[in-house]
Amino acid sequence: MERVRKTVSNAAMAAMTLLYLLEVLAGLPTEAASASAAAVVLLVNLPVMGKTFRAPAWVFFLAGAGILLAAGAPVSQWLAGLGSMLKTAVILIVMQGLSLAMGRGRYEQAVSQCLRGGAGSSAGLFCLVMLLAHLLASVMSLGSVVVILAAIAPALNGAESKRFMAASVSWGYCTLFLWAPGTVTVLMSMQIFGLSWQSYFPPAFALSLLGLGLGAALARVLFRREAREMTAARSPEPASREAWGKVGRLAGVLLVIVAGITVLERMGFRTATGRLLAVTLAVSGVWLLAQCRTPGLPPLLRTWWEEALPKNRDLSCFFLAMGIFSGAIQYSGFSRALTDLCQGRQDLLGPWVLPLLPAAVVLFSLAGLHPFVSVLMIGPILAEMPLPATPLQLGLSMSLGCCLSYMLSPFAGLILALSSGLEVPPARICLRSNLAYALVYYAAAVCVILLLPVLYR
Repeated sequence: MERVRKTVSNAAMAAMTLLYLLEVLAGLPTEAASASAAAVVLLVNLPVMGKTFRAPAWVFFLAGAGILLAAGAPVSQWLAGLGSMLKTAVILIVMQGLSLAMGRGRYEQAVSQCLRGGAGSSAGLFCLVMLLAHLLASVMSLGSVVVILAAIAPALNGAESKRFMAASVSWGYCTLFLWAPGTVTVLMSMQIFGLSWQSYFPPAFALSLLGLGLGAALARVLFRREAREMTAARSPEPASREAWGKVGRLAGVLLVIVAGITVLERMGFRTATGRLLAVTLAVSGVWLLAQCRTPGLPPLLRTWWEEALPKNRDLSCFFLAMGIFSGAIQYSGFSRALTDLCQGRQDLLGPWVLPLLPAAVVLFSLAGLHPFVSVLMIGPILAEMPLPATPLQLGLSMSLGCCLSYMLSPFAGLILALSSGLEVPPARICLRSNLAYALVYYAAAVCVILLLPVLYR
């Protein structure tokens, strides 16, 4: 029975992805069919979701379904709700192609080798871990944490060295979620505030570089002794040229994706989602084909079907359940009423909206609310209000709040993964490793966002 369920789930996710690709890349009218496939994905997998997303997914689904049933909504409204978040689920599935290519080329081993013998100084070690976490998170998500911890575990010989490791991984990992293409928070911020990739990417990437620079500077003050201990404990053997070459190719893949999206946008190719999917599919395909002669690996399609595709089950269900809830809120008129209520009190926000927005996302995350949900709840309301801030400033502030939430919330996936790997309580990682950096970064980033209109004159 379980085998049948997995087969149906995989087939539905594959159909959902293919139909949506036909819609955004070829312009075919497949909206209803792709939403129907999404309904199968949700119904088959919702009862067996993992514990990380199970509770919020059920809450969103039951609340949304209850509202739609009570309002007597037609089937078309259910399908519209599923379709509202379907693009996010499809993007995550397509991005798995990059992870598959990375696994086939054994890039994880190259990263491990560079970590064990790469940097020659304490500051260099911290920066190396931070940069690799930043780079790997774009193609491996939380899998990057597993790879880094496995590589550096022999050097972890005390509570302080674990604090060092938690900080270097967190700061590098979280700053990626300001700019990386395919990142859910970036996609949602751009979509809600109507931003193009060409306008969003430069300041977002600059904020990310600001975060990495602040991290390198603060590490010299906060983790000087811990870094010396870890440097002494690492392998004395330097990383091979081949390993560094693979790390360089990873950076090159990211650059190609960013450049490809920018070029297609200037050419006016399809929608923002279509451009991202087209570039990601092309890069993944070329990268995989270049490795087809690697011996001893299972056929590509079988690996994708049995390993890569099922990894998207829980997140796909979570976003589809959110879509049902979002569609229900729109249909009930509650969203419009809430927007009107906030517009009548917009003087309470005024010029404080930019510093308050990321702080609000962080506070919600501390209460257990996922940043995705905060964006979905707060973003559309602010987008409709006449505020003294540009859409670009609002989008960057929203992304900044998500970035800070990932390193400060004890419920965040990154913090839970680090807590498990390092055997350190989540709250200790948030407070001892990340709080000081998060406060400094928040202040600096908000100042930059406030100055954007002056800088863009």
